[in-house]
Amino acid sequence: MLRYYVVPFLFVSLLQLLWFDPSLQQNVPIALNPTIVASTNKSCPSAAILANLNAQVQNILSTVVLRRPGDCGGLNWTRVAYLNMTDLNQTCPSNWTLVTYPGNSGTTLRACQRKNGNACDAAYYSVKGKRYSQICGRLGGNVYGQPEAFGTQTGQTIDTIYLDGMDITRGNPRQLVWSFPTATSRMDTLGNLCPCSNKSLNIPTTNVPAFVGLNYFCDCGAPPYKTDATGVHYYNHSLWSGTDCPPESTCCSFNSPPWFWRVLSNSTTDDIEVRQCSNTAVTNENVDLMIIEVYIK
Repeated sequence: MLRYYVVPFLFVSLLQLLWFDPSLQQNVPIALNPTIVASTNKSCPSAAILANLNAQVQNILSTVVLRRPGDCGGLNWTRVAYLNMTDLNQTCPSNWTLVTYPGNSGTTLRACQRKNGNACDAAYYSVKGKRYSQICGRLGGNVYGQPEAFGTQTGQTIDTIYLDGMDITRGNPRQLVWSFPTATSRMDTLGNLCPCSNKSLNIPTTNVPAFVGLNYFCDCGAPPYKTDATGVHYYNHSLWSGTDCPPESTCCSFNSPPWFWRVLSNSTTDDIEVRQCSNTAVTNENVDLMIIEVYIK
């Protein structure tokens, strides 16, 4: 009897998921390939048929209109960018490099780094012409090496290398959505701290470029008194997560990470760009990027 129910079961399960889970409801019809759904031959569906059906299901779920309570306001968010490097089936965008390194308890971590030194390397995500006026999302990963947030950067415009870390932009000419600067240590005596680190420490902190304003999360990846070191993956702290915040820095929780939320002054169909930036060699400082989620409505 299994041969008659495998494909219909998958299809009905998808419908149940979208109907009964309010976080996955959408307002557009679901259209699976009828030649696959209608396959009722005398044998179990082939691996190729099941793989094709699974690909269609994943495509539906990747574009479904989402509700994200507690993270962004209201209903009807559409996901336009997604990366989760804990999924072994996912790969880095072409402008970034896949790196692996040991984590806790013998685990192997996977992440994406920029390829080029003294550069911003970007991944591009199309919104497919969808008009939106709000953007919500998050990035996640670890620090590699010795980034300096806004500290040693010479650029002060969005088209220059104005930070060590990442940002999300939209459109052409480029417009900032959110910045994700990162530093190494929360107690860096050279002054390469996040801009909202505790001034009572009498350590100089970095200035935020005017075009960034308050639209940023800044975080540090190394232990508080760790000496900056190249070639080190600081995997014990998740960047821009709003967790493990020490008393000596207020940046970790500034703007309530991990989720950012921007409301635009005008609606747009601008495509989305996610960039990794630094003004030195990739072996000196980088971001081990593991998570991208961007939603629009």
